[in-house]
Amino acid sequence: MTEERSIETKVGILILVSLLILCAFVLVMGGFSLKKKFSILVDFDNPGGLQTGAPVRLAGIRVGTVDELSFMGGVIDPLTHRRTLVRAKLNVEERVRPSLHSNALFYVTTQGVLGEQFLAIEPGTPDQPNLDLSTPIKGIDPPRLDLFLSRAYDLLDTTVTALHNNRELIAGIAENTSGLLKGLNGVISENKDGMSRTLKNLEELSREARDLAKDAHGKLDDPRIDRTLTNIDRIAASVQRDSEPLLKDTREAMANINRAAATVGSPEEQAKLKKALNEIAELAARANATATDIQDVVKHVKKGQGTVGALVMDEEIYDDIQEMVRDLKHNPWKFLWRE
Repeated sequence: MTEERSIETKVGILILVSLLILCAFVLVMGGFSLKKKFSILVDFDNPGGLQTGAPVRLAGIRVGTVDELSFMGGVIDPLTHRRTLVRAKLNVEERVRPSLHSNALFYVTTQGVLGEQFLAIEPGTPDQPNLDLSTPIKGIDPPRLDLFLSRAYDLLDTTVTALHNNRELIAGIAENTSGLLKGLNGVISENKDGMSRTLKNLEELSREARDLAKDAHGKLDDPRIDRTLTNIDRIAASVQRDSEPLLKDTREAMANINRAAATVGSPEEQAKLKKALNEIAELAARANATATDIQDVVKHVKKGQGTVGALVMDEEIYDDIQEMVRDLKHNPWKFLWRE
């Protein structure tokens, strides 16, 4: 009798221990925790396959669970002033609250390619203020692979249909392209030697043009040319300087002559005299303008501006002209004969 009671007691204890172990296993697997937690509301347009009870992880560590998923109907939320479709309520451990900042990111991801989906948190940077939990936070939707595959399939189907319906046209284009490439290859093969000679002649012509320009630059680089330009500049400046008093005297003389002409001779003679005086004044003005233009031209030539300035001052152009003249001198037939 005593032995039977002892066996029953042992069996009862074994069953009780098994039940305790089972309850502990269920609590552990269900994420039960006695730690203090707080709530975070996160809005999504489409959270994908995220389910209630899914883990919430920060830096890979589980810190909470998705407590609730609510469909908001796509209306404008008065708290956030944006259209909300799905709102997730998270229960997160209190110990991570100081680590969450205003630029924290909430997004849905998976454990591996085909693993369980969970909500991950990027805590943000420490230089930002702490996360404001008074309003819901906008989460990042997971990539829509199903939508991408559907659109890719539709595009592929449209492409295949178009190719199938235009097989003859595509075959004709391919055949014409092949014929064109073959003809071009034949032309290049038949004229390969001529093209080589042409390229060689062009290279030789370029080299001789550089030599010609170099020789021309040596001849033009003469101190006498610089002295001539300096003298022209000095003369133009002198003409411009002296033309102003001359024009002033001319105007005064014309005024006096006009006054005298108004009292002498007939009206026809006065008109002729005034016309002659006007022509003299116009001639003097043109002379002054010409002197100014000459001075400007000399300045431009010295600076290497314009065609003449470039020819005189630009060494590269000079080299090209020198090489061209040398080529014309040694091979005058080169531009007329064609291989």
